[in-house]
Amino acid sequence: MKGMRIRQPSVVASHVIDALDAAPIGMPIGDVYTSLQRGVIDGMAVTWQPIQAFRLDELLNTHTNIPFYNSTLVVSMNKDKYNSLPDDLKKVIDDNSGVEMSTRIAKIFDDSNAEVMAAARAKGDTMIDIPDPLNDPNWRGPLLEGTQKYLDDVNALGLDADGVYEKAKAASAACAI
Repeated sequence: MKGMRIRQPSVVASHVIDALDAAPIGMPIGDVYTSLQRGVIDGMAVTWQPIQAFRLDELLNTHTNIPFYNSTLVVSMNKDKYNSLPDDLKKVIDDNSGVEMSTRIAKIFDDSNAEVMAAARAKGDTMIDIPDPLNDPNWRGPLLEGTQKYLDDVNALGLDADGVYEKAKAASAACAI
């Protein structure tokens, strides 16, 4: 990836891309198609689903499949607005939110990602699979370096990034299948 211009989806990914000696480029996902087409960027870090949703599969034929980052989606509502609703509407929201909603939406995203990946394989795209990047000599260093750079930046703001990160890793390990 040395010297490549890679669209980055987050600050952490930007630090990792930089650690790979590539140039992280920030841009909205909606600008990626024309940027790839015109050679403004050489690639991108993104989950599988947007590849098809934004027709990027028309331009792409090589993919590095790596557990690189995770997207977090939040559905939120103003507490006063929720409290102003009648009980029957609160029940509808309560019955369709929380862990059950998260699990249902995660399955939709997982299924969609798997379908897009299968379509790329079916059309003959080149797939480079890095299933365990922290034990891969080409990826371990840049992933740890990029992560530490982000933690250092947040710690410099007076926040406990290291403590939160350790708790997140412990929670992730507790959920591992």
